[in-house]
This record gives sequence, C-alpha cells and structure tokens, in this order.
Amino acid sequence: MKHKNSKYDYKSNMRTIITNAICGKATHTCQTTVYINAEDNVAPDKVLGCTITNAEIQGSKFEQFSNNNINIRINGEFEVHVWYEGNGDTNVSKSFSKFSEVIPVESLEGENYYEENYFDKRILAWINKTPVSQGTMIVNKSGLPTIAIQVEYELGVEVIGEARVNILSYSIDQQEKEKDIIFDSILDDDNEDDVD
Repeated sequence: MKHKNSKYDYKSNMRTIITNAICGKATHTCQTTVYINAEDNVAPDKVLGCTITNAEIQGSKFEQFSNNNINIRINGEFEVHVWYEGNGDTNVSKSFSKFSEVIPVESLEGENYYEENYFDKRILAWINKTPVSQGTMIVNKSGLPTIAIQVEYELGVEVIGEARVNILSYSIDQQEKEKDIIFDSILDDDNEDDVD
C-alpha cells in the first residue's frame, strides 16, 4: 500500500551546486633528439656522460576542439649538459632545449568541449616524469661532428571547468516526516505479507 503523503514535490526541493571539477585529464610520453655542437670547434671523440636539469612548463593553451575531446599545447624547456672527450681533454657543453607538445584530452562523464565555451575552463599542466637521456651518439650534421642526445619525458594535463550538481535538500521537519512515511510504508508492507 502506498501513502498519498509519501509523494513529495522533489523538484521544488532541488538545489544546484556550482563548483570546479576535472573535465578531462591525460598523460603523454614524449621523445625528442637534442643536438649539441662541441665547444671551441673541438671534435668530440667519445661522449662521457649527460645530465638534464631545470625542466619547466612555460605555458599551455587550448588548440583544436571536437565534441568529445580537446587538444592542449604545452610549451616548456630543459637544460642539457653533456661532457665528452676531444683532443685528449674532457670538455663540457650545454644547451637550452625548448619543447612544444600537443596532448589530446578525452572528456570525462560525457562533458562536451566546444570552441565557444572553452573560456570557462582552465588548464593545469605539469611534468609527470622529468626528462632523461635515453642514449647519446656522435653524428655528422651539416658536415660537423655533433652530439645527439635522445631525450624522453612525460607530461600531464588536466582541464578544469565549471560543474553543476543537483542535490535534494529539505528542512529538518521534512526529514522527520520522510522518516515517518518510510516507517509507515514498511509496516504496511509487513501487514500485506501477513495477509498472504
């Protein structure tokens, strides 16, 4: 048996919470080759070691849009130090290497991205794994012996936007009434079972 009083007008008790939420996120592994010329025209004979430091994000921006995803361009740089043997001495060279990577971000929870409403979203980008050298070699580039360093790093990105969540709210008096109605409904169901 159903109580007539158990039917509340829930629509009139709905409230909307507006907050920031993650609309989409992704990580992307990137690889690039950095070329460093030897200092003072010293021809490198052997690469002795390499370190990569001071990696940082310098900026990010929205690019291409579609109904279910968006491309984010992340710009940054890192510093490469390489030491090598040449002319019987150990030499050190360094280079600032810039990167510009496009990461596709798939939407979460069916959130759609459109070019006209991207302004209410913001980008949070970071270096998920710092750049490391995957290997070095001496190559001939433009007729000069040049040190080539294979670099790998991982970038992460989140798109944060406005989210609306509907919740049911009611006063304490309504809460007590709801408890009574639920309790009465349970008793009625028990009585109907006894009749069977």
